[in-house]
Amino acid sequence: MDTITTTARVFSRPINTEGDERPSDRSRRVAVARAAFEAIQLPYLRQDELSAALDEVRFTGLLTKGQPQGGIGLGADTGSGRSVGARRVNAYVEASEEFDPKSKPIVIATIDGSGTTRSVPASILKALEVPRPETGTEPILWMRAISELQRHETQLLIVDEFNRAARRMTMSSAIATSLRDLMDQGAVPIAFLGTDEAKDLFKRNPDLGSRLDAPVSMDRLDWLIEEDRELFCGFLRGLDMEMVSHGILRAKSGLDSPEIARTLCEASNGNIRQISRIIRTAMMAVVRRDDEAVARQDLEDAVDDWSIANGCISYNPFRAG
Repeated sequence: MDTITTTARVFSRPINTEGDERPSDRSRRVAVARAAFEAIQLPYLRQDELSAALDEVRFTGLLTKGQPQGGIGLGADTGSGRSVGARRVNAYVEASEEFDPKSKPIVIATIDGSGTTRSVPASILKALEVPRPETGTEPILWMRAISELQRHETQLLIVDEFNRAARRMTMSSAIATSLRDLMDQGAVPIAFLGTDEAKDLFKRNPDLGSRLDAPVSMDRLDWLIEEDRELFCGFLRGLDMEMVSHGILRAKSGLDSPEIARTLCEASNGNIRQISRIIRTAMMAVVRRDDEAVARQDLEDAVDDWSIANGCISYNPFRAG
């Protein structure tokens, strides 16, 4: 039985007013709702723009195969949706019938926290699911990584969490040089995704930065900017509708009403992950008491329980003023 069907059946019964629900039943009900919430995928313009930019770089690489390759960079806050955008374009490309199922047209390699020179080729091998991805000296790791990229007919290498490479001054230049050489050899175009820390690495290594296209922007949403305001309200409206259509809640919550939306934007710092976590926390409270929809008080409590507790914000905008 799929998640959505299960959720719809759980929420088809009337509100429990007698207090006789077993804790285990309530926990299961909340877990089903939470899983259904996590499965919601909404179109988000800035993720779509990132996906389009990544695909442009990939297609350019195909047309210039064997020649020095280019790339693109993105510096954005954690939770901006950059990694989700990368996974979406990867899923879209891999689902295309034109590719051999054994190939790996897009590889998303996430640099580990060590930020060492070995971590880049090792992360590539790990993303390609190669056994013993950290075995060998650094030159051997790079030889293995390039060989595997060619064997899997990779068309675009996405290096995620690239900001981790900038944390060690003594190693960042060596990492940048290795990736620049990889592009110059015509092996594969590269997209660099990370936080704004990565910009420092490009500044210190202009030979790498000058090979990239204009960076993609995924700035925080600003309520004072009309385009951002419309984008934010559209996201809230879609999430509100999806929670009902997936059977998570029985009624819409009016999340996109001007006052609620403005306060949510402030509470989430305009960050797409933070807004999702606030709403998820509020939704879970509603499901626990088996109620109809998210109320303003639920959102206020969620900011206390999630945003302030996690240090994302120091005050609660729902109580401010």
